[in-house]
Amino acid sequence: MVRISAPGKVHLIGEHAVVYGEPAILAAVGLRMSVEAEKSDSIRVTGSKIHNDIEWDVQETKEFAKNIEKLWEESDRTKDFSKLFSRVKGGIFKKAIIGTALNEFGIDSGITLNMQSDIPTSSGLGSSSAVAAIIIKAIADAYGISALLEKVNEITYKCEQYVHGNPSGGDNTAVVHGGIVWFERNLDGGANRIETLQREIPHKLHGFVLAYIKRPEKSTGELVSMVRETDPSVRDPAIKAIGEAARKMRSALRERDSEKIKSLINTAWENLRIFGLSVPEADDLIAKIRESGGAAKLCGACGGGMMLAYHENPETIKNIIKEAGFSPMEVELGVEGIRKE
Repeated sequence: MVRISAPGKVHLIGEHAVVYGEPAILAAVGLRMSVEAEKSDSIRVTGSKIHNDIEWDVQETKEFAKNIEKLWEESDRTKDFSKLFSRVKGGIFKKAIIGTALNEFGIDSGITLNMQSDIPTSSGLGSSSAVAAIIIKAIADAYGISALLEKVNEITYKCEQYVHGNPSGGDNTAVVHGGIVWFERNLDGGANRIETLQREIPHKLHGFVLAYIKRPEKSTGELVSMVRETDPSVRDPAIKAIGEAARKMRSALRERDSEKIKSLINTAWENLRIFGLSVPEADDLIAKIRESGGAAKLCGACGGGMMLAYHENPETIKNIIKEAGFSPMEVELGVEGIRKE
């Protein structure tokens, strides 16, 4: 039996804009998902958050993954992912991941997976990347296949496309590689720019607090589509502004410039709100945090999910979050990526 774990991730800045080639800064978060795996004749998935054990036939699962890949290709051509998103939900996403991993590694036998997670789903913390990464790595390890992180990341991104359409690739990169990551998507089909900032920013990032607002009513793919469908005359300047804020954030984090960090977070959020990505609960809480001298924004695809807040004195925003009826979470940022336990 093998045991693999991976962290969640948080966008410090750059979500949505990263899809259009602008930079993003992400950090692996000290909340982890893990899986115990062993070879089997069939496919079986169990776990604390799975109400009923899931079991599938190996060959049918492999064929299912091939069909999902074809459906993604068709959806990508038409730029309509609605059929794909309705097909790949909940436990079915795990089926697509397992089938894809078996196909990629040329395995014709099954796997038993027991999964545990501290990462809340639909929160902007990269739970879909984490589940894909640990399943892919666990299957490879269980069968004695030496899979480099780059290969795990490549297959994880492929699976991310099944639930997000055309994701940036930033989430899976932060989850697999860990630490603090500078990410730029190459829109011409070449290699993405992935740069660890651990040497440049070796110090821990203090003053950041997370709070879960509510479960988003729309999927990540649907929220990404909302941005894509916005009039370019509105969308493009906002995307550029978020990208410029991300570039400035790199030096602000390096120099530990608190005022600049707050200003850039607030700038990014003001531009994200243009796309209708906020919810009333977040608007109210973020306004109170800003009134206290702090900064805050929703993370990931937005539309609810996780809020990232920053203040030189984190107790200030923790108290505001508690008074608003939410639960603040202090987590370490920049943790190790996927690993064998």
